[in-house]
Amino acid sequence: MDQEVIQCERSGVNPKWPSYKSVLGRIAKGPHVSDEYELNGIREYVERGDAFAKPSMPVPNSDNVTRSSSEWMAVTRAHKVLATAQDNPQWLLELAHWLRYYQVGIWQLFFWAGQFDIIAKAAGNDRRRQNYSIQTATNMMAAMAILGWKDAVIHQGYLTHAALNRGHQLVIEYEEQHRRAQAFMMRVFADWMGDVSHQWPAYAYDEPIYEALLAKWRTPSPDDLMPCLLAACDRHTWQTGKESQKKSYDFNQDWHLERVPVEILYILRLRQWEGLANPQKIDHPLLAAPFDQLPPEQPVPELDELMQGVLKRAREDWPQYDEVLSLPALKS
Repeated sequence: MDQEVIQCERSGVNPKWPSYKSVLGRIAKGPHVSDEYELNGIREYVERGDAFAKPSMPVPNSDNVTRSSSEWMAVTRAHKVLATAQDNPQWLLELAHWLRYYQVGIWQLFFWAGQFDIIAKAAGNDRRRQNYSIQTATNMMAAMAILGWKDAVIHQGYLTHAALNRGHQLVIEYEEQHRRAQAFMMRVFADWMGDVSHQWPAYAYDEPIYEALLAKWRTPSPDDLMPCLLAACDRHTWQTGKESQKKSYDFNQDWHLERVPVEILYILRLRQWEGLANPQKIDHPLLAAPFDQLPPEQPVPELDELMQGVLKRAREDWPQYDEVLSLPALKS
């Protein structure tokens, strides 16, 4: 018991933790890229406009690269929806919309990472397509859990493990920036599923709070979990700030999650799916409304015409597309 107390020792709330007002102010300053600009790029892919050279892209897309523009567009907007949820009664609907865009985009990115490896190998080199962000992929998986999208969380978790195990992750982010919260969420996913794993670098195992939470997240008693949840909330407030070459944060200013308890709500949703009771209330400023409780599970919206068009082209170009992205293939 003494060891558990030490592992979940609280650090208190960071006195320099950004206020909600300061987060909103930073978001308002931008930079901003219009939806229409981003959507036009996606339409170009759907309509095969990328087959022709143009000033913005002098080299035609002769390899039928599966353009993943909707991933970046959705990541940017989904993070902002979460960050501003306190003032947006439609935040659940908007988050659901952008997560569907994210899903299509990340499938595109993952598929081409593997296809690029095949092309590179055929050309006689061992270059890797290292462009899969573990930070944003895990944040989006947690967002899917917040919405109650169990099947989406499962697919995203296996997809991310497959990217990790095949070496498709961004090298600097993975090896130098040490996103312990995101590594923790992926490790909890692996523990939840029981048939997937990844050998993380040493940093992923050196946070006592997360080691205790990983060991205890299935405890039947929510009271037994509370000390670790509160300690993890404290840690979140200390993992906020502006990044530099020398300092990285799990919940940095780039993605505006300084006051969004994605890792806590993720754990609570997984416990709910396991039929376990959650604490009635977690008394911590990180869990301010609307994050003071899990929202009801939200419906998964149909893909809109544009995202359907993205998948239509990808499947036309690559008959094996759905098979590569299937759960059996990801698990292998």
